[in-house]
Amino acid sequence: MFCRHGRREDLCPICAREKKKRKPTASSATSHSSIARPPRAVAEARASARKPGSGVRVRKLARHADDGWRSELLPGVVSSRDALELCRQLVRSRARLDRLANDPLGPYATAAELAGGDERQREEATWLLFQVAYYGPVEGEHPFAEIARLSVGWDDPLPDDELLRTAKIGPRGAHEHDRGTRTLQAYREWAVRGGGQLAGLQGGRVAQPDAARRFDAGFRALALPGLGRGPRFEFLLSLACAGLLDATPWSLLLDPGRDPVTVAAKRAVRTDDAVLLQRRIGALARELDVPIAAFDLGLRNWDAPVKGRLTGGVPVEDDPDEVVLLGQALGIEPEQPADAEVDGAGNATV
Repeated sequence: MFCRHGRREDLCPICAREKKKRKPTASSATSHSSIARPPRAVAEARASARKPGSGVRVRKLARHADDGWRSELLPGVVSSRDALELCRQLVRSRARLDRLANDPLGPYATAAELAGGDERQREEATWLLFQVAYYGPVEGEHPFAEIARLSVGWDDPLPDDELLRTAKIGPRGAHEHDRGTRTLQAYREWAVRGGGQLAGLQGGRVAQPDAARRFDAGFRALALPGLGRGPRFEFLLSLACAGLLDATPWSLLLDPGRDPVTVAAKRAVRTDDAVLLQRRIGALARELDVPIAAFDLGLRNWDAPVKGRLTGGVPVEDDPDEVVLLGQALGIEPEQPADAEVDGAGNATV
């Protein structure tokens, strides 16, 4: 029989080479077998990982069941109880900002006192608040103890790397143990180049005409290595509360990454589009008459497990009446007591 090369098939060197390539070797058969059938130890490990109680846990956030509630302002929420919880977290976040402005505590109180002094004292206050945002208050009875241990004056040497490697960082802090002083040093160098911290945050030589643009300018100026969205936003809010910076956010300045506030905002208004996300959060803030600043911690805590909700070192209580008012703005009527009667005007009486 002749092959396609015009030779006898058993005498064609080309066909012989092709047959040799197609014939499986012992090594290739072994390799194929090892891929198809994993070693027993691997198979047993996979099987044990699938067993209940094997130590592998997947955390799920508790969400209330769909109760038919809908709102164009919160298209991603299908439960009135979830919507009311968002109202509660917004009320708490707003109360926290009010306390920072009117009744600060810890390093926030120190910064507020320095803010009333001369230019040097105001710069020290700004540097102190930067360190508070960078390290982050921890949750518990002593939220600022570690910040007090790590904080230094503007002209003092920065903490040594060993101290920073063992530092306890707050859940919203920016410091990473392997970064050393790089971010702190970058901030100092940026401030020197800009003629001072507050001068740099206010736009330098190009003064911004309104509070919203000043906030944006400050946020952009703080785009330093190791300083993410959350600490930058919190730092600027604390400066505004202390009277050091006349700036107010007009948006949450969300980022495309996995920032918790960004993730929560996307879930609440059900969109990944940056422009639409900004518009929907803005519309919600206007309808509820809640400042955008309160949505930062408010959204973050709303989308977190109960044990993972933060005070940011400033514990506050929510006002139930305020929560009810926000709920009514979303079309959620307060629950009536079981023994309540409704009069002719539609008011509940007990």
